[in-house]
Amino acid sequence: MKENNNNIIREVAFEIDAFELKYYNYYEKGSFEKVQADLYDVQETIDKVADERFTEAERLNKLKEAPSDIDICVANANTEIDEMESVGVQNGLVRSKHLQNLLQAARFRNSKDPEYYHKPDVDHVSVKIPWYLVDNLLEKLYLKYHKTKIHKCFDIVHKYLLDDYDNADNARGIYVFWKEMEELWNEVDDEETLSNHYHDSDNYWDYGVDPKYCKNLKDFFKKRITRINRAKRKEVIRLQKEEIASCKKEIQLKKLQAQQHKLRNYLSLKEYGLNVPGSVYWFKDVNNLFQKNKHGILYVGESRNFHKRFSAYQPRENGRLTELETKLQNKFPKLDKKIIQRFVRDKSQCKIRVVSYNFLNDDWKRKKHEARIIKRVKPLLNKGASFYDGV
Repeated sequence: MKENNNNIIREVAFEIDAFELKYYNYYEKGSFEKVQADLYDVQETIDKVADERFTEAERLNKLKEAPSDIDICVANANTEIDEMESVGVQNGLVRSKHLQNLLQAARFRNSKDPEYYHKPDVDHVSVKIPWYLVDNLLEKLYLKYHKTKIHKCFDIVHKYLLDDYDNADNARGIYVFWKEMEELWNEVDDEETLSNHYHDSDNYWDYGVDPKYCKNLKDFFKKRITRINRAKRKEVIRLQKEEIASCKKEIQLKKLQAQQHKLRNYLSLKEYGLNVPGSVYWFKDVNNLFQKNKHGILYVGESRNFHKRFSAYQPRENGRLTELETKLQNKFPKLDKKIIQRFVRDKSQCKIRVVSYNFLNDDWKRKKHEARIIKRVKPLLNKGASFYDGV
């Protein structure tokens, strides 16, 4: 009996393989490619006559001269689409025909079904068989509790053929249908055709409960309920863990945000150095003691970071000369250094002005700005003509 069943299934699989290899292969153009070619011809013809510069008469002439007749292309496309749907229906019928035969045989073996009458005078035999082989119980269990990828394929085909395409939300089209089939096909690594599923021993029962390892039907459902409840508990635990992890992550995020909020006014040393604007500065002789022109500017300088540069001009308690005092000493060597120091450190005689802008971070722009000021005020202590005088 088992050998006969295997032969039946093998014949079914071979027939389906032959059907699929005939209509789905890489060597022969199918209906889908033909539809694409026809629609491409239509689009090409429309594009040629769509130029707004043509008059209506010129458009009609272009349509008559077109190598592809639009009416014929559209008719061919409609025919090929019908052919594709027909092939899909035939594919399902090839499968369903043999499945129906097997189910009919299974129903006939069901002694409890009043539709199938048995003559009382036929011989009856007693056979000792496992509980799941009584009548067509195993077939019923397979149909309800045993699902694999082949069922997904049937569901997709069924949905495509029976969808209500009048509803715009459900109108997916042939391309989407084949993309779904392709994605499902790619999940299977070792099958060349869908029917190869029938060749394999398929033991994928829902929740891992196989009737062959259950004592009876009651034990089968008892184990299923146990596995279902266990799966539900695992799902609840998983959701709880995800919720706890999400709460922890949210708490950590709030702590991080609070920490960042506290440190919002702080900068790293590198960032602070980059954010300090460039500066141009100059020293003014208020009473024109040394610089006699109307501007009274002693010296003009520039710096990328004036906070660092200012240390050279800051008065020292040890009596040593600052950089500005040294420049004045070199300019007036006969003048006593104490007079120079008294002048520079007297807030009523010598003052400094610093201008800082972000654009002065650029070395070229900063030196250019300095050169413009030097050219305008002609400071006393800047040596020679600047390289930027001509800018």
